[in-house]
Amino acid sequence: MTAVEVDAGGDGGRFGGHAKTEKGARRRDAIVAAASDLFRERGFRATSLDDIGAVAGVSGPAIYRYFESKHDLLATLIEEAAVAWRVTVDEVLNTEAPPLVTLERLIDAAVALELKNGNLRGVFQQEFRSLDDDARRRLARIARIDRVTMAEWVHLLCEVRPGLTDEEARAAVTMVDGMLRSVASLHTGVDRARLAAVMKDMALGGLLALGDPRPATGSPA
Repeated sequence: MTAVEVDAGGDGGRFGGHAKTEKGARRRDAIVAAASDLFRERGFRATSLDDIGAVAGVSGPAIYRYFESKHDLLATLIEEAAVAWRVTVDEVLNTEAPPLVTLERLIDAAVALELKNGNLRGVFQQEFRSLDDDARRRLARIARIDRVTMAEWVHLLCEVRPGLTDEEARAAVTMVDGMLRSVASLHTGVDRARLAAVMKDMALGGLLALGDPRPATGSPA
């Protein structure tokens, strides 16, 4: 498997914003972190730029120095999360290890990503139609990253479970992905570390159980 070259900026993209100084970079990071938290907690439409600015310690209008709009900010959040995930996938896949160990490491990374980013992708899907053409073009590149990553998951799972067809492995990976993403809508008092362990156990256990013979079941007499 080879690393995928990622260019999230593209034509007209504002990946990186206008953070030309160290202070500007810190302020931009604070805006991104505040937006990520508020979009997850309150929802995209219920969050204003003034809300984001208040948490980030800047005025709402100051955000326009770094982002053209709230939708531009959302697109940037998705871009940065996707690029960070791709870099992580490349690091895991390019490390020499048995397929099962590699699968476990990928699941660890996927769990950490979901717990960090929550339902940002769901927010993006809800708001996609209202994004401008530039944001849509930028995020179309993310879809390509997702397709390549899916293919690598499928290939790896088939190495771990060689009796699976590509179609079966793809279906399994898609279902596990959906399960991991569902944590964003979960309201629980389970602490983060324990929740991460439960997510990993379910994902890894489910994938490793594929193809195992199951005992016959029947109705009690």
